[in-house]
Amino acid sequence: MRLAAEIQKWVAASRALYSTTIVLPCIAGAVIAWYEGYFSWMPFILVLVALFFANIGTNLNNDFFDYKSGVDAIDEGRKFKSGAEVYLKSGLTPKRVATAVAVCFSITAAIGLYLVFAVNWHIVFLGLAGIFIAVFYTAPPFKLGYRGFAEIACWLGNGLLAVAGTYYVLAGKISTTALLVSVPVGLLVTAIIYIGNVPDAEADAKVGKRTTSVRFGRQAVVVLGPAFYVVVYASLIAGIILHLLPVWTLLALLTVPMAIKIIRLTGKNYNDIPSYAPAIMMTVKMFMLTTLLIIVGFAIAYIL
Repeated sequence: MRLAAEIQKWVAASRALYSTTIVLPCIAGAVIAWYEGYFSWMPFILVLVALFFANIGTNLNNDFFDYKSGVDAIDEGRKFKSGAEVYLKSGLTPKRVATAVAVCFSITAAIGLYLVFAVNWHIVFLGLAGIFIAVFYTAPPFKLGYRGFAEIACWLGNGLLAVAGTYYVLAGKISTTALLVSVPVGLLVTAIIYIGNVPDAEADAKVGKRTTSVRFGRQAVVVLGPAFYVVVYASLIAGIILHLLPVWTLLALLTVPMAIKIIRLTGKNYNDIPSYAPAIMMTVKMFMLTTLLIIVGFAIAYIL
């Protein structure tokens, strides 16, 4: 029982159940490689495990430094999502969390080094870029998330590196198709970050966290919210027109009604946190469903 309780604490603190934001982009890159004839199970599994632990390490690392900044303690919107208080209330001290961060990143680095020597030495550049983003998203001296680079870092880590990087490990080359798919998939994850940060604007400003919502105000979601989804769908349609994506990836357009619902909810309630809060989880579901439909589109095209 004690072991089960301990595991439950770490799962909650690491938000491991939300690792779909890195797992699905990785699978998308692998499916593209499979579609183009470059798939191999062992490198794929290794990349998936590496990215999974990198994501957990990033989540714990972010909460560790947010805790040190004090932002969680004054954030009115924190009641609608989990942060550092998860491990503080459950007895996972900051020291233990820092140790877990080191372990997670060490696992990722070890797998990365193996792939560098066993598959392609150029992978080292992808690994270094990924670790840099993961560690310094909230850690000093760069603190990317605190200095207005949260969305760019998220798109690079969960889009370009996860999708195109996975493809590169499997194929040993860059694919225009993989690069293109990294755009909508990365933006879908980035929308989670941006829309999730809107309620936190006042608290973030007090601790010097210059997020997009701090810089432009909560009301910017009226414009930026729709912009994410317009680019997502436009990139998919453009890819099909240019014969870079199989026509079956149009299945992703089935999520348009969900996107419209998110846009309406956020645009109307950005100053009413309780009414706005449901949109945060909706963006997660939006990402998952749209990315899955893109993956299914490639699978159908391959089979047919």
